[in-house]
Amino acid sequence: MKSFTYFDLAQNSVFPSPSMMEGDIIDFENVYPDTYGNNVVLIPMYCLEIRKDIAKECLNVVKDYINSQLHSSYDHLKRCKRSNEHVQILLGVCANIPNDIRKQVILINNAEDITIKKVYVSKHAPMTRKQYVQWSEFWPLYFRKPTNELPQLTKEQKNMYIKFLNISINIGKQFGTCQSGCILTWDNKIIACSGDNVKNHPLQHAVILAIEEVAYKLRHMWLIKKGVQLTKDQFIPWGTSNNRVPELSAQEISEQAGHVYSTSDKSVCGSSVDTQVAEGCVKIATQVNKQNGALCSREKLHCVKALNHHFKVYKAVRKHREL
Repeated sequence: MKSFTYFDLAQNSVFPSPSMMEGDIIDFENVYPDTYGNNVVLIPMYCLEIRKDIAKECLNVVKDYINSQLHSSYDHLKRCKRSNEHVQILLGVCANIPNDIRKQVILINNAEDITIKKVYVSKHAPMTRKQYVQWSEFWPLYFRKPTNELPQLTKEQKNMYIKFLNISINIGKQFGTCQSGCILTWDNKIIACSGDNVKNHPLQHAVILAIEEVAYKLRHMWLIKKGVQLTKDQFIPWGTSNNRVPELSAQEISEQAGHVYSTSDKSVCGSSVDTQVAEGCVKIATQVNKQNGALCSREKLHCVKALNHHFKVYKAVRKHREL
């Protein structure tokens, strides 16, 4: 496959101000970490055991709940796990399973109660094949919580963020429809990624969190521009047409590169179920949580590269400033 050249992107890339970095980007190089070391850290989540024949319908209920929480604090759905007789849907919530989910799932189950139990899952993703095998009994957890209090962005910051996301869109155009992927990193953190095969493996899914912080801030500013004010405790149900945030048209997407919608999902983020990256489109989420297993370290970046050879992992090389 033709190697990807980043120099055109580098010329237009916008990163933090010069005072925050060593120098201009002059190249990108593959990331090859030399150390591994992360112990299992477990945190609680709720597990819904659903009959296989109603699993898809129940999964949609949970997925809709996740989408409805995009405008406030929410926890992220983990991909379901099948057993011999049931499908287990893992969901992280602050205290208890929401009543709406419980009622809808019971209704789908012919008004019969379902099994809901608290389980402990791996907080971090495994970084090596050996760790992945050893930790297989613990489901890797990836959940996102947007910040409710966001500062007003300056014009310079907004332009920076839009160009920042343009990098990922360009990568999406390059890799979005072939059996390969690319992850672009800066300061050992993923800032952009693309690839059709990102959708199945939990580690690959985790890289979708890459550009969420900037994307969420831009969307926050877009909502303010549209006159949609959200309070700390408010969320907008997607089924309520009067309260629904208007979706962006193709023209608006073109004008506001910071807001990228997938053609396969109604929400700006979607859930981990059937996640995919379409041509010219990189799905964006809400805000990175560095404590929850999003791929931030060089070791985890290397894990993605090792588990799926289609992925290319890079970091920025900067020109050192002369003293």
